[in-house]
Amino acid sequence: MKKMFLTAAAVFGFAVASVAADNNAVSTKVNVNTAKLSEYLDLSAAQYDNVEAINEHFESEMAAADNASDDKKAAKVRKAVLGNCKLMKEALSKEQYSKYLSVINATISNKGLNEMINE
Repeated sequence: MKKMFLTAAAVFGFAVASVAADNNAVSTKVNVNTAKLSEYLDLSAAQYDNVEAINEHFESEMAAADNASDDKKAAKVRKAVLGNCKLMKEALSKEQYSKYLSVINATISNKGLNEMINE
């Protein structure tokens, strides 16, 4: 009976540890819905094409950051976000860019990437 209890406790402990490890892993994968972003920012047709290309580039950089080793992940995320903001600043008006910054900041915060950006 004692062995059964210890075995059950060990199995439970390993299960909790594996779930905790999965929750600590931060995914940097990002899927941008350009159509919704376009609607929110009131983009022109020319801006839409440019923003779509920027978003595709951003998604690929964030996917590469997700596959990077832990010691390089933060630098890759920071580079991707800053590069994205630079490209968006060139493509959008001041008002649109201000709205975009609120969207990107909310996305970063919701995905738990603040610490990677602010390092």
